[in-house]
Amino acid sequence: MRQASFSHAKVAALNPLHSVLSWLSSGLNQALIGFSQEILKHTIFYPFQIPVQAYSLFDFSRNLAIAATTVFFVVAVIQSQWPELNAQGWGFSPIHVLHRTFTQIIWAVFSLPLVQGLLLFNNRIVAALLASSTITFHFTSHMALLTDPITTIVLTLAVVVLVAMLGVYYAVRDIEIVVLLSLIPWFALFWMAQTQRSEALLRVLKELLIAIFIQSIQAMAFYLFIHMLANQGAGTVMGQVEEIGLLYYVVKLPGQLRRLAGTVGP
Repeated sequence: MRQASFSHAKVAALNPLHSVLSWLSSGLNQALIGFSQEILKHTIFYPFQIPVQAYSLFDFSRNLAIAATTVFFVVAVIQSQWPELNAQGWGFSPIHVLHRTFTQIIWAVFSLPLVQGLLLFNNRIVAALLASSTITFHFTSHMALLTDPITTIVLTLAVVVLVAMLGVYYAVRDIEIVVLLSLIPWFALFWMAQTQRSEALLRVLKELLIAIFIQSIQAMAFYLFIHMLANQGAGTVMGQVEEIGLLYYVVKLPGQLRRLAGTVGP
């Protein structure tokens, strides 16, 4: 029995294809460690702050929206005082016009500090989860313990695809936060100009909340996984499948939250 095992190990060692696959799987594992480290550092565990360039965009959008609010206010007051100028009119009373105009200006002025406060709260949650855990960003670093090089290569490619998707999502998320922040005054103006209640502003706010707090939710998922499952399956195929399942769940989580909140998004 020992002789058969020794012969099998000797044949595997002399097989050039097996040697190449083993070398490739080992190299992929080392590259995967560095790749996953960089992606996770700059996505789930990276405190996002509004870039300086975005402030100029927000100021321009906010000032333009306030100027449009002034025009709406003047037109609405004219139509409320002289309805004969428009047979249909908007049906706004002066008190209603004043209330909506004041509300829109509040949204335009205070939306930036509100979003900054929410981002700060989210960043502190992520920092607390990172500080109180043993996360070292060596995600799938036990892949090298697997003996089958083909299995290692297949699992490595699966992790690379999912981690890359996570990186792309966070790049889009950062842009989405800036764009939605700049559009809040305009959606507030659209809400103000409607004779009936509009859900547009509410949907934008829901989408913005999801974009902000998805990071802390995903960080919580990693935190729970590392403390509950990671050490149990280290170095096994099942352990790597669990890590791939976690990545897949994290990638799909934003879409699930959008469906629960009733917003439209990718």
